[in-house]
Amino acid sequence: MKEFFRRFGRGFLRNLKTIIQALIFSVIIWFFISIQIFPDVSMHIEGVDVACAATPFMNEENLIITKVNVDKVTIQIEGKRYSINELNADNFKAKCDMSKVFDAGTHTVPIEVEVLNDIECKVTSTDLTAEVTVIKMISREIKVIPNTSEINIASEMQIEGDVTVYPDFVIVTGEERYINSIDHAEAFADVAGELEQSADIPAHIVCLTSSGREVSTDMYTADTDDFTVSVPVYKLKTLPVQVKFTGTSGTWGFNADELEYMMSINEITIASPDSSIDNLDVFDIGEISLSKLTLKDLQGGVQLPVELPEGYKNISGNKYITVTFPQADDFGQLGFTVPADNFTMINVPSAYSVKLLTNEITVSVVGYSDYIQEMTPSDIYATINLLGMELSEGTKSLSVTFRIKGANVRAWVSGEEYKVELLITNAEDTDA
Repeated sequence: MKEFFRRFGRGFLRNLKTIIQALIFSVIIWFFISIQIFPDVSMHIEGVDVACAATPFMNEENLIITKVNVDKVTIQIEGKRYSINELNADNFKAKCDMSKVFDAGTHTVPIEVEVLNDIECKVTSTDLTAEVTVIKMISREIKVIPNTSEINIASEMQIEGDVTVYPDFVIVTGEERYINSIDHAEAFADVAGELEQSADIPAHIVCLTSSGREVSTDMYTADTDDFTVSVPVYKLKTLPVQVKFTGTSGTWGFNADELEYMMSINEITIASPDSSIDNLDVFDIGEISLSKLTLKDLQGGVQLPVELPEGYKNISGNKYITVTFPQADDFGQLGFTVPADNFTMINVPSAYSVKLLTNEITVSVVGYSDYIQEMTPSDIYATINLLGMELSEGTKSLSVTFRIKGANVRAWVSGEEYKVELLITNAEDTDA
C-alpha cells in the first residue's frame, strides 16, 4: 500500500504540468458549455434608492408627501451572465408611482424600477410597493381676539372700553385637519409689571380649538408674528355733582341761594387716561341762567348734558342730569310792560349822542306768586351798557339787562334776549 502511494506521488510530480494544463482546459470547456446550455441567469441587486415625488395634480391640490416607509429596495433581474454579472444598485433607478393618489391619507403605491445606461437585462420583481403618507396643506384666515388674563392693572386704575388687537386676523397654513380644527386665535400681551396708563403692547398669539384646546405651533405657520394689544387704562374717581346759577345780583336781583333744587344724581363716577382727575374735587354739571329760567322750567325741571374733557369716560353712564325744583308750585310768571323812563344808558362815548328809540318792552317775570302779584312795572329797571361797543352813526340794536329793585327780591326777569333800538349821532352835530 505504501509502495502504491509512493509510485502515485512520483507519477503526479512528473506529470504536474500536463495536469494543470488539462485542468485549465477543462474549466474553459465548462465555461463555454455553460453559456451555451444556460445563457440567461437571475440575480438580486440590493440597495436600489427609491425616489418619491408628487404629481402635477398633487401640486395643484397642495397634496404633500410627508413620509415613505422605504428608501431602498432589493430587486431581482435576469439577463446574460456576461451582461449582468458586474451590475450593482447604481445601475438602477426606483420610483413610487403616485399617479393614482388623489387625496390625503396613507397610500400603498407600486414601485417602478428603471434600468440605466441601456443595459440588457430584465427586472423580474413585480411586488415592490411602498406606504406613502400624504397630507393636504391649506390656508385659512383666523379671527384674533385679545386675552387680558395676564395683564395686571395698578390700583385705582382699571380697563375701560374695549381692549383691541391689531391685526385682528391672521392667515395660518398647515395640514388640513389641524387648520380646520382652529376656531380662533388669542393675543397675549407680552408685558411685565403693572399698567398705570393706556398702552400698546407687543403680543404673541395662541391658536385654539372651539373647546379651548391649544393647537401646537408645530402644526401651522402664520403669515405674521407682529401683533399689538391696545389696553385702555383709566383712573376712576367718584365726585359730587354741583350746578351753578348765574344772572343774579345781590341787592339788585334774586338770590339764587334761596332757590331750593334737587338733582337726579348727586355724584358721578368718571375716568381719565392720566392723573389729571386727581385735581378734581367736584363735578360742575354746568350753569343755569336765571334770565332764561322760566316757570315751565321750574315745573318740569332743567336737563343738563354731562360733558367731560377730551379723553375722559363717563363710567356712571348718565348722559344727562335733571335739576328739579321742589317748590315750583309756589312760583308764578307774569308779564310787565316796562316804559322807556325805566331805561338807563351807561358808558356812552363822549364822541356820540345816543337816543333811545324803543318806548317800552314787555318782559316776563318769574318769582314767588305772592311776590310778583304785588309788583308793578315801576319795580323793573333796565340798563343799556355801551362799554366796548363799536359805534357809528345810525340806528343800532343792543341787548338790555333788566333788574328788579328793592332788597330781598324774590323774582327775576326771564325770557329770551331783550333788545332796544338806539339812534346814534355825532355829538358835534347834536350840539350844533
